[in-house]
Amino acid sequence: MIDLLRPLPGDLALDVATGTGNTAFALAPLVRRVVGLDLTREMLNVAKRLAGERQIENADWVIGDASALPFPDETFDIYVVRAAPHHFPQFEAFVREAFRVLRPGRDAAFVDCAPPTPARDVLHEVEKRRDPSHVLSLTVEEWRVQLEAAGFEVEMARSRELDWDYQEWMDTMRVPGELAAELATVIESSKGQARDQLHPERRSGKLFHAYWHCLIRAHKPE
Repeated sequence: MIDLLRPLPGDLALDVATGTGNTAFALAPLVRRVVGLDLTREMLNVAKRLAGERQIENADWVIGDASALPFPDETFDIYVVRAAPHHFPQFEAFVREAFRVLRPGRDAAFVDCAPPTPARDVLHEVEKRRDPSHVLSLTVEEWRVQLEAAGFEVEMARSRELDWDYQEWMDTMRVPGELAAELATVIESSKGQARDQLHPERRSGKLFHAYWHCLIRAHKPE
């Protein structure tokens, strides 16, 4: 995120869907102030506690919706969202809001799951049953189309393939063993392009497969 954003010491940064504040904490030493926004009060309470423990004094925590941000136009120097947009039911509104609150001439960074289409079609079933709040993972090209439609200039957009530990992924959502085994079968029985992309394999009995994140920097023109 730091490499994507290129923050400046005088910047006011917005971290959307901050959760417990990980990205905001990474930004805080590098900017004037960072605002962490999330829909979930319990998450923000943890972020506030951690900020106190780490003596981070230039962070504010705000409850809000990524698709209807509670800030005036052109408020922030940098905008960031990580690992959350696939949960957003109003994707176009979220992108428009990112553009609206960003100051002209500055940048936004977007990191989220972004599998290629054949693999996405297989993973979508797994994602929805693993976590019903999942809406849709966009491909990198779909991201580009959405950002450009909102007015952004996409300066960099690429996909990063990851070696994914399936059981660890299930464990983060406490998926029951029976369902985890059923969803593993969905991945391992994939065919054609999807299987070539996912290349599932068992290592010492554990399932591993490919997973993808997009890394995107978008510029708001002057």
